[in-house]
Amino acid sequence: MEKRESFTLNGSEGEGIIEQIDGVIEFDNKIFLVEMKWWDKPIGVGEVSQHLVRIFNRGQACGIFISTSPFTQPAVAICKDSLSKALIILINLEELYKLLKQDGDLKGYLKKKLQAAIINKDPYYIPL
Repeated sequence: MEKRESFTLNGSEGEGIIEQIDGVIEFDNKIFLVEMKWWDKPIGVGEVSQHLVRIFNRGQACGIFISTSPFTQPAVAICKDSLSKALIILINLEELYKLLKQDGDLKGYLKKKLQAAIINKDPYYIPL
């Protein structure tokens, strides 16, 4: 699994930072833009929509959205509706913590989440 740390993109017309990406991973021959939120309030449609736009604007990119707080039902629904245009999975940080605490298989975990998103149209499937 290849990875790239967070980075920003600057506009070509002097407008400063126009996009900030929290990270990128390459997994299963796909490139995933990673968004992370360390909020204490639920993640809503606005937050996931911004990430979806980043993915849509790159054609072949996929997305992972990791959050310390839960996702609202409308946020999950918009991600589900967007699966016909771009692959995205939603991960709660607690899931990752449990997986890593159990010395779980991160690649297998991601594969199960991706399969659930593609086959069952469930971007928020929790395989633990």
